[in-house]
Amino acid sequence: MVAKASNNDINSLRTNAHYLEVINIFASELLKTRTIDEIVWTVAKHAIAKLGYIDCVVYLLDDDNKFLSQRAAHGPKNPIDLDIKNPIKLKIGQGIVGNVVLTGVPEIVPDTSICERYVIDDTAGMSEISVPIISEGKVLGVIDSEHPDKNYYTQEDLRILTTIASMTSFKLVQARVQQELLQHRDHLENLVEIQTKELRSTINLLQHNNFEKEDLLNEITDSITYAKNIQTAILPSKKIVQKLLRESFIYYKPKDIVAGDFYWLQERDNKVLFAVADCTGHGVPGAMVSVVCNNALNRSVREYGLTEPGKILDKTRGIVKEEFEKSGKEVNDGMDIALCSLEGNQLEYAGARIPVWIIRDGEIIEIKGDRQPIGKYGSQKPYTTHTFNLQEGDLIYIFSDGFVDQFGGEKGKKFKIQPFRDLLLSIQENNMYDQKTIIYKTFEDWKGTLEQIDDISVIGVRI
Repeated sequence: MVAKASNNDINSLRTNAHYLEVINIFASELLKTRTIDEIVWTVAKHAIAKLGYIDCVVYLLDDDNKFLSQRAAHGPKNPIDLDIKNPIKLKIGQGIVGNVVLTGVPEIVPDTSICERYVIDDTAGMSEISVPIISEGKVLGVIDSEHPDKNYYTQEDLRILTTIASMTSFKLVQARVQQELLQHRDHLENLVEIQTKELRSTINLLQHNNFEKEDLLNEITDSITYAKNIQTAILPSKKIVQKLLRESFIYYKPKDIVAGDFYWLQERDNKVLFAVADCTGHGVPGAMVSVVCNNALNRSVREYGLTEPGKILDKTRGIVKEEFEKSGKEVNDGMDIALCSLEGNQLEYAGARIPVWIIRDGEIIEIKGDRQPIGKYGSQKPYTTHTFNLQEGDLIYIFSDGFVDQFGGEKGKKFKIQPFRDLLLSIQENNMYDQKTIIYKTFEDWKGTLEQIDDISVIGVRI
């Protein structure tokens, strides 16, 4: 009996030691936070990870107290940095989490398969623990975790999570008060600014000419913004992209409001034609060239019925040259392009100074296009159509040079082509949504505070 009691005491000491360790670590990290986002991500990244949970989501109520939104996560819902994959909203009372908001009582569900309230998010869990974040009797949110095993969570888990939720509620209230104070300060600053502007009204009358210039600038900006709407209208819609290229992504990031880059997609005679084009210049001049070139591609396919990439580029070049020659002036503008045609597992490709990359078995196969742009060029030859038999799982990439030419990093140098090859090889096993996310984040991290120097277009397709 004495030995048994001693063992119980030891187990109790170990449990309390673990409790104190988790709470101490969480408290230390929580002290560093100031904003609501920092607080909820600290819960997900530090407290939950220390508990050894494989899954956790922190929900917060919206301003109207009608919905619970996923604001932070640890595990499958959080594949990259501080990002939540497919965030969902729950109505109050919906699922186990929504019910905890209604009751304000923490809950352990040992077997979700027999729980009618259980709502599947991305993957099904077999047990769940859900603890409300409460301040002065009002539920602010919920800390929720699921596990693939039944009967995983214990009363000790409930004890720790309840303490974490209590500490979290204090910091959330503190952060919201701080946010309201900042908003009040901003409001006062705005009032001061308004009064200052009124005092300067006489001076402003003398600056009428400057106002006229500002109005002109606004008109120009409005015109460029309208031009963006026109340019966006000629790009394929997301619905068409998803229909014709089901496993794919398009990363498109203009340097300015409008772009010289564009991507293109058509279906003709059971063939899916898609392209990335990089027109001369960027901004308004580049956008004007892109409209001419996009129209030439459409005419080559729709009006002339062409589907072979090389012949499409030949006809497109002729139409572009004809359009520019109408002005009677020397116009050397045009575009570089990579044009692909998919029919089943057969790829046809033709390019004007932009290659196509195919990743197979961890290696990049590069097919280069012709070294002549679409437009006026010294010695012109017909564009070559390359044929390639694809295999299931092959990846196709076409892209403009905006990404690899971007300056950034610690030394402010170009990203360059080899690191871009390494990047694509490193993400080849990821799904296409995640690939786009990683490419976007890599570019933003590389660019940092430097200016984007060119338009960016990247298309990836998995067979």
